[in-house]
Amino acid sequence: MSRHAALTLLTGGLTGLFSGFTGVGGGAILVSMMVSFLGMTQHRAQGTSLAVIISLAFFGAITYSLQGYHELSLSLTLAFGSIFGVVAGARIMSGLPAAQLRRAFGIFLFFISLQMLARGVVQVSGPPVDPSLVGLPLWLTLGVVSGMLAGFLGIGGAMIIIPVMVLVAGYEQHMAQGVSLAVITITSLVGAYTHYKLGNVDVGAAVLMAPSSVVMVVVASALAGQLDSFWLTKIFGLAMLWFGYQFTFRKGRQPAAAPPPAQVAPQPGQTG
Repeated sequence: MSRHAALTLLTGGLTGLFSGFTGVGGGAILVSMMVSFLGMTQHRAQGTSLAVIISLAFFGAITYSLQGYHELSLSLTLAFGSIFGVVAGARIMSGLPAAQLRRAFGIFLFFISLQMLARGVVQVSGPPVDPSLVGLPLWLTLGVVSGMLAGFLGIGGAMIIIPVMVLVAGYEQHMAQGVSLAVITITSLVGAYTHYKLGNVDVGAAVLMAPSSVVMVVVASALAGQLDSFWLTKIFGLAMLWFGYQFTFRKGRQPAAAPPPAQVAPQPGQTG
């Protein structure tokens, strides 16, 4: 097996591990590793990320659901809004210069790292609020916003869905993670198709990463219902802090400049 293929498999496995334990789609670490270690462009990495997340989120959601962490009506409402958001986000992303997109993704990684480092240290659960204040408009809006982030940054959108479900609606953490993965399945499917039409998906890499990510997300999702994921989220937060610095303050790989066109000497009788 080539070094590149081994790194691709490892990327899928690590993504599945973090996704299962934290309830996120894993796009943050997936995009970071594809750009930093697999040499993909930012646009292509973010499109490919959503293609990998489809199967990862689906099997993660099934595993959480079998443990009783699911709510179909809420998942469908969030997913409905996210479908519109992810298409808009993908089209906006494709029109941005790579440098701006890379910096935006780096800033987003800083946000993720702070959230992961604070989880379990700062109280993140809130008391349930009046159901009339947490209704259809909120969930549809949340779906649209999370979808736009998914299409724009190549993530699943869980970093927005989970905090709102826990802090605003008072959902238990495991339930929020199960619902989030169910929504991400639909969001990433629509987003990956949109990015594929825009030429931003490396199908070969996605196919290679999918099996290892699925195996690890099922294992991690099963364990997450029984184990405290405190230290794993801290490792994840530190990793995202490092990647955030790389994306925000370091220049990405630049394509090799094309050689200048050959100069043809003028023939007798021709003017320059």
